[in-house]
Amino acid sequence: MTQLLPYIPFAPRETLLSYAGRLAAIHTGQGITRLLADMRINSEHFTLGRDDAVAQFAEVVDVDLALLQRSNMRAMGPDVMFREERVQKTFLVRAADKYCPVCLAEDGSHRGWKQRLNWCFAPVHRCPDHGVFLSRLSTPTRTFQEAAGQLDWEVREAKGKSPAYLHWLEARLWAGATTDPWLDEQSIQQVLDACLMVGSTLTHGHRQPAKKLSPIKQEAAIQVGFDHFIHGPEGVTMALDEIRENSPARAVQAGPLAHYGLLFDWLDRRSKGYEPGPIRDILRDHIIKHDAVDIGTKVLGVEVRKRRYHSVQSLAETLGINRTRMSRLLQKLNRVPQGATDAESGLLRFEADEIATLVSDFETAVPLSDVPDYIGASLTQMQALYAANLLLPLVPRNSRGAVRNVVFAKRHLDTFLVPFEALPKVDQSQVEGLHSIAYTCQRGGGTTAEVVKAIVDGDLSAFRLPDKSGLAAIVLSPLEAIARRAI
Repeated sequence: MTQLLPYIPFAPRETLLSYAGRLAAIHTGQGITRLLADMRINSEHFTLGRDDAVAQFAEVVDVDLALLQRSNMRAMGPDVMFREERVQKTFLVRAADKYCPVCLAEDGSHRGWKQRLNWCFAPVHRCPDHGVFLSRLSTPTRTFQEAAGQLDWEVREAKGKSPAYLHWLEARLWAGATTDPWLDEQSIQQVLDACLMVGSTLTHGHRQPAKKLSPIKQEAAIQVGFDHFIHGPEGVTMALDEIRENSPARAVQAGPLAHYGLLFDWLDRRSKGYEPGPIRDILRDHIIKHDAVDIGTKVLGVEVRKRRYHSVQSLAETLGINRTRMSRLLQKLNRVPQGATDAESGLLRFEADEIATLVSDFETAVPLSDVPDYIGASLTQMQALYAANLLLPLVPRNSRGAVRNVVFAKRHLDTFLVPFEALPKVDQSQVEGLHSIAYTCQRGGGTTAEVVKAIVDGDLSAFRLPDKSGLAAIVLSPLEAIARRAI
């Protein structure tokens, strides 16, 4: 067979199999297997949408191959190749299984029935032309001509206007790229799957499987997600904010599954072998932004290389401090509200860069018992400076015994020593008449705190012995100190 008469034009919005079914009904009065056999085309190859079979078919029916390929759905193992987009076969069904009774009635007899391409998409539950809900065949067939006795002609009216995502799909199918690069750069499945999962989680909670919703509820959920999705990454982030806020999880140890529900589960485990699009990266950033994720932890398949946040728990683990005690210490540092419960403090997050100094201070802290050696002072001198608040502990104390295991930040002690290390070295000609701080205090030059403060303020001359460090290296004139005190 080289030409079919009468010539039957191809309807651009129908599927390739639908066109073959119409031709078969008109020219043979039988199914497409007989028609394809007459054309010497392998029936199985054509049904699977293989390029060579489709090209041979296009030549025989005298229809532009590119036009037919726009409606062809080629089987690729467990997936379907459609217009250079690889999608799952559960998302784009090649067989005839859904239909609009009004559309088929308008087509006339069974020889004119066309399967519209948009009916093949799983998220499509109503006819965008007539606004009625699509009916389903009990058993899918290759073409509607093969299902003539199965059709139910009852029209189920749908309330409200058609959802916006259906109009977007129609535009995507027949108008090509739109003016929205955010949506154009994603496949149809990536957009609508993400809209379904986001919308389902927003409207039906964290544990409701989206695919088990009724068609009406699925349609509504997709539209809710689409309303956020069309606003780009910012819109998706706003949806994730709402999902996290609505999460029933309040436990300190609650993870992403508890905070984001089956949306996280879908992106983490149920989209293996399928690229869900940019929503995965957006959710990963959202998790890292809100949770204290440890370095080295994998979040949605990507290892975290830099910590962005700390929690009370992660600080406790990092510093080797009991979490309850860590919470109390942070309250004294005004990092946690006074009187916050364990659960309340556990939900707080701290910028890792901002709190890095605190972490470093704890990791390099000098215990109270080691401070005298560190600053080159006697125990009595150190206690005097501590009591006068010239040496401040890492965690402030408001009363005696308010803080157990008192420690001092190494950087604070180093800052305390800076003025003494800047003092001029003592000259051998000056040694006579110069004595230590302890000797000066014993001779009536003032208390340790008074003498140290006067030296730091530049009100009392002092020098530094080169072979010693800290306060032990300081020498000054007791007579000058006594005279200054007498003023």
